[in-house]
Amino acid sequence: MVKNILILNMTRMGDLIQTTPTITGLRKKYRDSNITLMVTKDFEEFSKNIPHINKRVVIDIKQFRDRKSLNGFLWIDLYRYLESLLDELKINNYDLLINLSHSKLSAFMISYLGINNVRGFGCDNNGDRITFDPWMQYFGTEPFNRRINPFNLVEIFTRGAGVTPENNPIHLIPSSIDIKILIKKFSNSIKEGDLIIGMQAGSSIEGRRWSPKSFAILADGLIESLGAKLILFGIDSEKELGEQIVYFSKYKDELIDLTGRTNVDELSSLVKRCSYLITNDTGTMHIAAAVGTTVVGLFFAHAHPYETAPYSPGHVIFQARIECAPCSYGVECNNIVCVHKVQPDHLLLMIQRHHANGVWEITKTMSNMDEINIFNTYIGEDSRLRLRSLIKHPITLNDVIREVYAEHWLKSLGQEMDKNNTHCDIGELLFREYDCNNTDKLCMQIDDKMATLKSLNGIASIGIKLTNEIINLCSSGNLTKTIDAVKILAEEIEKLDKRINQIGFVNPELKSITDMFVKRKENIQENEPTQLALDTKGCYVKLLEECASLVSLLIPVSNKFKSSNVNTFHAVVSSINVEVPGR
Repeated sequence: MVKNILILNMTRMGDLIQTTPTITGLRKKYRDSNITLMVTKDFEEFSKNIPHINKRVVIDIKQFRDRKSLNGFLWIDLYRYLESLLDELKINNYDLLINLSHSKLSAFMISYLGINNVRGFGCDNNGDRITFDPWMQYFGTEPFNRRINPFNLVEIFTRGAGVTPENNPIHLIPSSIDIKILIKKFSNSIKEGDLIIGMQAGSSIEGRRWSPKSFAILADGLIESLGAKLILFGIDSEKELGEQIVYFSKYKDELIDLTGRTNVDELSSLVKRCSYLITNDTGTMHIAAAVGTTVVGLFFAHAHPYETAPYSPGHVIFQARIECAPCSYGVECNNIVCVHKVQPDHLLLMIQRHHANGVWEITKTMSNMDEINIFNTYIGEDSRLRLRSLIKHPITLNDVIREVYAEHWLKSLGQEMDKNNTHCDIGELLFREYDCNNTDKLCMQIDDKMATLKSLNGIASIGIKLTNEIINLCSSGNLTKTIDAVKILAEEIEKLDKRINQIGFVNPELKSITDMFVKRKENIQENEPTQLALDTKGCYVKLLEECASLVSLLIPVSNKFKSSNVNTFHAVVSSINVEVPGR
């Protein structure tokens, strides 16, 4: 019986909001449990808006960064602080720990607490990081396979915690602030029936930001065409962005610049009053999704809508459709061309149309659309949050593989969709949402990947054979002969694993499969030879199963394309037209 649950989420505000469906799911699953949430000092106040929490624990590591170290006493102080904090937590005898923070600190804390039932990231007795749940293992591989990841972080978090995202919406505790009084506090120009549109020009990473001039041009268009009142949101360090938008705007008096002037409750209340929030990928965007405000999202540089789009239907997302988007994590681009692909007119026309008829759709007057994606968030037949492309771009291999992975991972990692939910027909979905007129080359690419999967299947079969030989040797009783023979077999296994890794690097569309194989082997904790061989064999068996699963899903898709009477493939943008940033 689970009576006490501890959740660690020591990241950003957006990640905290994306954790709310996980917490709601845990509350439904363990109705009488006490749920404790650990957050950093930066988000202590905001965490009070997260529902279903019985207790909040605040960790403040930043306080030690500002102290001057004298003969190393800083580290002693830090250790004593953590020891005292964790000793207090130990008293609660937690039955379940959910760690959604992938830092070494959180892994150490889990090790110190000694909780038996852990989901998420942790570390072993040697201090090496391990991952206790298949979905969190997937989360650890996802940053290296972003273009083929089909899952929103909300879906990964919930499933990693042992609950499902269906019927657990993103949600915050409603603010008790009187919105009329709040609006009067900041502006006398807004009347009760006015169309209010919010703008968030900042973001945690500067390279993700649309330019202040673009925001200003869009604001002018919204004021002129819809008579909108614009509110600028942001934190104190983003005041300069708000000032620049006002500077570039023709209607300076019509802009209400609240950058750095609101607390969390005021921000949530004002965002809820807005009909639209136009924003980069920010925590404010997730607040809007949680309070029911329609989001017009801008995803540039590292931001990727398949990962962090607002987790509810009815929003619209803009992203550059160029070969380097999204950036890989850790990359610092010195020529961020993606922010220039999305123009103010694109957003203005879309918002005007949506305001008029409540539907996100492309207008005939919109131009220069070849290098942008425009997505509408919706709930699919499989009850997952999906991104519908409003522009029918020519289909690519990544588009096919992403959809196939959605079906595959739900089966392979556990917690498959409810039996009452309908499994989508992948081929039909692809034909609905992409231009599939010319797919001869795509069919050849799919056939090539299926051949590679069959090759991986063969390698996995050899791995199973080798581990079986080790198991048999270990049970023979001849220790001297066994050690030498096992050493030779272990070297053969090492060569197999290198081949598996190489196949993943050469075939990035399949790297998610090979990375999961590596992650599973990393999490083997056994040292006794027979059990170690059995656990290793299990990794090869899982790889074999996953290769077969992907092939079974790709075959009907390939057949559907082959039967569509196509001749020429135009799936990728010509490299002549693609701007590649310097890195």
